[in-house]
Amino acid sequence: ALRHMAIADTLERASALSEATLEYKLVAEHFPSSNVHATAVRKAALLFSSPANPAANDSASLYWLNTYLGLTKSPEEKQIIRMYLNMVGRVKILRDSVTRQNTLQDSLVVAVRKHAGEAASRARRVQELESELQKASDELRKLKEIDVRISKSRGKKP
Repeated sequence: ALRHMAIADTLERASALSEATLEYKLVAEHFPSSNVHATAVRKAALLFSSPANPAANDSASLYWLNTYLGLTKSPEEKQIIRMYLNMVGRVKILRDSVTRQNTLQDSLVVAVRKHAGEAASRARRVQELESELQKASDELRKLKEIDVRISKSRGKKP
């Protein structure tokens, strides 16, 4: 346990927070009777909630904070951990909300693009139909002119 704690401490000082988190978690999970267990639990909880940690995980932080709350004896420290639990819980709720909103926004963007594509397609089709209508109108006018000429030429013949 002490070897893993030393490795975790070195990794943490080197800003290898993902790896340090895993080492602290390993001690917390596999060495519950060691004298460094509570420290490993606290460090894992704090690192899991660190925004600088690529392996940050609010749910894991909440789990380890709750575990640490059961291990600590000091009323002052318990109060601090409860406040920290409250803050991490709120952060988790906000992150979940942002994730849901981003998902909704992405689906809305897809829908808008789809509808924009459909609208553009319909606009092209309207232009095609207007063009066809204009051609048909021109043809009809020509046929009418021919009909008028034919009628006039028949009218001149006795």
